Amino acid sequence: MTAANPESPEKRLASIRARLEAALQEPSSTISGALTGLEADVASVCTTIPDLPPKEAHALAPEMKHVIGLLELLSEAMAKKAAEQPPASDSANLHRKAAAAYGGKGRRKG
Repeated sequence: MTAANPESPEKRLASIRARLEAALQEPSSTISGALTGLEADVASVCTTIPDLPPKEAHALAPEMKHVIGLLELLSEAMAKKAAEQPPASDSANLHRKAAAAYGGKGRRKG
């Protein structure tokens, strides 16, 4: 495989790196389409590397280490963002509590 091949591991790894860097620059995008398919892309690169000639595979090591570092940073940023947000509410449960508080009765058969 050559670097000119758009499906080469080098190109895919560069694309993954760019997406991760963009996600870290714009925290609101961490759950957005910027990361759609990221897992599949990473898996694709990882499964390709063992089939490469050793010299080509070793040449990818520094970039792989950088991508792993970006993934760790993104994981930390996502965990921090999740901890800062209020917990999601269970709207069905809230509706039941409101109905009970105001004397509403659900229609149940049985």
